[in-house]
Amino acid sequence: MLAARVVLVPFLLTRVLLAVVALAAAALVPASPVCNVPCHASSIPLLDVASRWDADPYLGIARDGYRADAPSHVEYFPLYPFLMRMGGAPFGSDDAYLAAGLVISNLALFAALVYLVRLVMLDHDEKTATRAAVYLLVFPTAVFLSVVYAESLFLLLAVAATYHARRREWLLAGALAALAALTRPFGAVVAVPLAMEALRRPVAFRGLASTLLAPAAFFAWLAVLWLITGDPRALLTAQAQWGRHFSLPLQAFADLFDPAVYGFPYVVLALTVLIGALVVISWRVLRPSLAAYATVVFLVAMSTGSLTAAPRYYLAVFPAFMALAVIAPSWLGRAYVAVGATIGMVLTAMFAQWYWIG
Repeated sequence: MLAARVVLVPFLLTRVLLAVVALAAAALVPASPVCNVPCHASSIPLLDVASRWDADPYLGIARDGYRADAPSHVEYFPLYPFLMRMGGAPFGSDDAYLAAGLVISNLALFAALVYLVRLVMLDHDEKTATRAAVYLLVFPTAVFLSVVYAESLFLLLAVAATYHARRREWLLAGALAALAALTRPFGAVVAVPLAMEALRRPVAFRGLASTLLAPAAFFAWLAVLWLITGDPRALLTAQAQWGRHFSLPLQAFADLFDPAVYGFPYVVLALTVLIGALVVISWRVLRPSLAAYATVVFLVAMSTGSLTAAPRYYLAVFPAFMALAVIAPSWLGRAYVAVGATIGMVLTAMFAQWYWIG
């Protein structure tokens, strides 16, 4: 109950701020040229501004399932659209599916914040835990945690799995990690903190066994995609259609200052440097399991051949916000909140009007 009380006010305040900014942008800001035809997902304004970009494939999967004639949809993993279907199918309309996605995202975000506070408080005090939650909420791309995207669901599962691994509740931790592996393409990395906690002395062999659930879920889903599409490399094929491919991390910077690719390269660069620095610092101030998870997710974000979606992926690097809460003096924390919230409002307005932000 303490963790819920701690995060409730900042959660509500930031959600209200995001909604106001998005609705104002929809009324006042010119739409992106990509929206040159009617491109409103819903006649309900708040639902409409929360249903940009990836919301469309999630809606299609929730409503119609995975189809061989829509191979690009296989990049979107099944848990989030399955939950959308559970919430929207009884009503049948697109608005119902999108509303279900919006509710799922925000409930998952609140639960993720509660777990994050609990996780921090295993090693630090309440104030540090609260700061970690607030720093996550005002990260410039935090809009993705409250719209029809799977980011907050993955965040919940990753933080919760790590928390229960810390408490050596291995079966629950493994099950949550398996669900994370069914939420995002890189979700199986949640097995990393579980394995490292299990290897702490005394070694927990049940814990090591639980780490197998996440990769098992991932490969099982790849097998399902093979059956659906007839392509054993369906996931890689889908990602290639979006220009994503495995590369060395430094190659992601090759086109950073190409205006045809990035509209705000210095913001992307600054966020990358910030998260990268906090990942390094996490090895000094956090448990190795958290630092290892942060490192792996950060490197995954940097290894897709481009940084175009990296600012969104950084939301999954939750130990970075824990590290910032541990090391930042009060003046630096206030500066981060002010700058992060300001940039976040701009990016929220851009997202609401179909500008690509991550």
